[in-house]
Amino acid sequence: MRIQSSLNNIFDQYDVEENRVTSAFLQTLAGNPALLRSFLGTYLRIPLKKNAQVAISAQKAPFAEGDIEKERAKVEGIPDGWLVIDEEIAVVFESKVTRGAVRRKQLLGHLKRIRGYSRKYLCVITPDEASPLADLNIRGADLAWVSWRQVYELVDKTEDGQAVARYLRDQLKEYLAMKEDLVGFQGVDYPSGEFNPREAKTILKNLIREIKADVLRTYPRLRYERKSYSQDVHPYTVYQRSTWTYLGADENFTKDMHLTLWLTETHMGMGVTVPNNAGARWRRLRRICRDGRLFDSFVEKLNELRRQLPNLYLEFVHRHYVRKRDGIIDGILEMDLDTVKGSKSVKVNERWLSLLRELIRNKTGYNGQLMVRTRYFYKDHSTIRTAIFKAEVIKTARRFSDVYHFLQDA
Repeated sequence: MRIQSSLNNIFDQYDVEENRVTSAFLQTLAGNPALLRSFLGTYLRIPLKKNAQVAISAQKAPFAEGDIEKERAKVEGIPDGWLVIDEEIAVVFESKVTRGAVRRKQLLGHLKRIRGYSRKYLCVITPDEASPLADLNIRGADLAWVSWRQVYELVDKTEDGQAVARYLRDQLKEYLAMKEDLVGFQGVDYPSGEFNPREAKTILKNLIREIKADVLRTYPRLRYERKSYSQDVHPYTVYQRSTWTYLGADENFTKDMHLTLWLTETHMGMGVTVPNNAGARWRRLRRICRDGRLFDSFVEKLNELRRQLPNLYLEFVHRHYVRKRDGIIDGILEMDLDTVKGSKSVKVNERWLSLLRELIRNKTGYNGQLMVRTRYFYKDHSTIRTAIFKAEVIKTARRFSDVYHFLQDA
């Protein structure tokens, strides 16, 4: 197979995001014959002969007609990409980076440009969950819809022995994964190879989008989520760095209990957080810790939760703030629930639970926070780097519900 590329220079950048994504995809196809063959065969049912002549081109030049953000509406008739095989088969590409953006008139305009070819294909690539072509009633060419998630999955599993082709494939995979809501949650898989706040933020945002509807079925009030993710590290940090988010009952998430999710260098975590300003929840906690019967019930619920999760930690943090922004930890107690009864690897030490109970029972006059949380360590969970781990996250959220509602009771 011989590939002739008329694409713009790989380092040239487009103004319109949609064009940038399309260019990255087409550049990778042009530089990776195995991926090109796999894509055409899988989604368009076009087999490539060994001696096929393939021409790939972009119809839009960077910052020229079709790539000026303010003038997009005027030039929607220009296809995003073009592929011709043996001068007989023509494939025209239209890509979208937002859902519900496909328009029939635009696609019909693209088909007019390839009417002279004996075999015509229109390939639409979007982030939609289902095909946007079903009700458009477009004839005169073979239509194919491919989601960006499918592109990502194909790129992920296509192997090529050539260094340049492999590099392009890996770069496209990273590029698609870091575009929010384009391919969705693909697991806790850092494209750069290691944890960093920028990639962790995108992973968490994509995850929240995909689990939120399921979580709301269990926690109808927790509809608010973190909007901005700061990467600043204040000069008093003494605890493990993480990128975190939440689902809470109020825009000011510190007013009430919330579900917290976070990523660090070693694990992904999830838990129920009782922030300092959740006054009603602290009154409930103090009552639980002062009433032996209620406290025993609380401990039993924690034990039951531990039986369902890989581990369970209780954390109590006492802190104060400098300039109302930099939180300084003055004291912290974190215990593995297994220390209460012991396990094969953890010796019994019930004093930790007694100390935690004492801290909660007498919390007054300072900023204190309680967390009940589990950790999924990367090294222990092979599926965490795949999209199917989303189901485990949803299941984990549901498992916290008994403890959550026990703490919520008046």
